[in-house]
Amino acid sequence: MRINIKLVAHSGAPIPGIGSDGEGSLEVPDNATVADVLGQLDVAKEKLTMALVNEAVVRPALHGEHRLEDGDLLTVFPPIEGG
Repeated sequence: MRINIKLVAHSGAPIPGIGSDGEGSLEVPDNATVADVLGQLDVAKEKLTMALVNEAVVRPALHGEHRLEDGDLLTVFPPIEGG
């Protein structure tokens, strides 16, 4: 299945299928979870602060349980640091 991705303020290595604006789409296995895709994107789980699926927040504790569907939009925010 294919999902849409939006990486907000992504500064890591280029990811195939994701443009320089952080947006694109990826082919992922059926029944993939948020955690599966984050692993595919090599996003550090311990630093992740927020992920949204179709604009709804998915808490980090549920990343391994939340199954994605064809056409979903996964938005990933980087860790927020500073004070």
